Amino acid sequence: MTGRTGFLFCADPLRPNRPDPHFADEVAAVRTAGGGVALIDHEALLSGDADRPGARVARGSGPYWYRGWMVPSGRYAELEKALAVRGCALLTTAPDYRRAPERADCCRAAPLNAPAAAGPRP
Repeated sequence: MTGRTGFLFCADPLRPNRPDPHFADEVAAVRTAGGGVALIDHEALLSGDADRPGARVARGSGPYWYRGWMVPSGRYAELEKALAVRGCALLTTAPDYRRAPERADCCRAAPLNAPAAAGPRP
């Protein structure tokens, strides 16, 4: 591994060599800071084909933070295994990814009677 921490972003489904537009600002910030960026095919990952999205990540290119759309924890574990075969690692392990939504401080629930037009929650 290179030791340089990188980020995995979801590719644009219509232009697979570009990041999903939702993450464009984050990709630009990572690149400006000198971080590595790799793109994965989110739809392929959801379909159970972790090898195809993992194949776009350069072998031995370093550890990665996943910064993309949510995936079921089982699919995330498959991605972790596919990357390990390529000599890469996810910095959030599959067990940690699975546990994150279970953490009490992960997110605050809105009161059931909160009006949607009230704006963003703190």
